[in-house]
Amino acid sequence: MSEPTAILIVDDHPSVAITLADILKAKGFKVYAAMSGAEALKILGEQPIDILLTDVRMPDMNGVALYLEARKTHPKLITYLMTAYAADEIIQQGMKEGIKTVLTKPLDIDLIVALFTAIKSISSKTH
Repeated sequence: MSEPTAILIVDDHPSVAITLADILKAKGFKVYAAMSGAEALKILGEQPIDILLTDVRMPDMNGVALYLEARKTHPKLITYLMTAYAADEIIQQGMKEGIKTVLTKPLDIDLIVALFTAIKSISSKTH
């Protein structure tokens, strides 16, 4: 039996991060939640993470900057941005750097579960 897919959710609004983490845990994923870019980098240094789902706009570090920093030690990290804002320069930069897609808030939980389940299925076939 394979390990569950490990997801790190990063949002400076604790209710968003914790609620999403709880839902994904109930769906069988291993989930960590961070409320800042710095906290996320600490978790990335301590835990094997498969998927990073991060808010775009946060006080300490935007989601693209977090992705670029995380990619230095986790080059295969699958990363998604989430935002309540329309496309802006930060998002465009992220897409050029390798972000998979941008999910808009309010989040479609069913879409996220389906997306992450598909990734889990694909990665289990390649391991």
